[in-house]
Amino acid sequence: MKYLKIISIAFFSILVLLILYIEFGGRYILNTTDKRIITWHIRSSEQLPTNFYNFYDIVYPNSLSDNSWNLIFNTLLNPNTQRKSCPCNQLAYRLFLTLNTKNKSAIDYFLIARYIEHRYSQKDCLNFNFSNFDFLENRKGIKNISQSFFNKEAKDLRPLEMGEILALYENPVKNNRNRNPERAKTRAKYFYNLYIQNSNK
Repeated sequence: MKYLKIISIAFFSILVLLILYIEFGGRYILNTTDKRIITWHIRSSEQLPTNFYNFYDIVYPNSLSDNSWNLIFNTLLNPNTQRKSCPCNQLAYRLFLTLNTKNKSAIDYFLIARYIEHRYSQKDCLNFNFSNFDFLENRKGIKNISQSFFNKEAKDLRPLEMGEILALYENPVKNNRNRNPERAKTRAKYFYNLYIQNSNK
């Protein structure tokens, strides 16, 4: 009984240390330069308009309030869960290979995601994702794609138009109205219908 208690305490202690490492280890595996790169990327990204925040958060419920832990739990419950439902996790995924971390393992990637989430909001990460995304044909960022496709500012976009932007974000080649008009229209309507469906819940 005594040995079982010792083993239980040891196991619990190791588990607590592991969780603490996963939660705060990002600050130790990132060097000063990498931390500055992350900060620069996020702070230099153009802020998205409120209508787009709202649309995105409805299409991907709670994406602007959840974090990478929620993404893991949701993925376990539903394997079809997308990384887009956690903007900071997606940001970490995009920056991961450009950073100077030593091992570049899956655990390091998660540590970086949690490092970002401790310092920035999901809205900050969404700003980066859509301000730096290459929609192709010299259209980088939501500002350029809004002007190019709809001849308006992003703050004036209607839900169906934002649905088309999400379709392009999903796949800028296959879901491009100039290359595959029917597919682009279908995917835009899919995101629009998802928005309507989730709005009525």
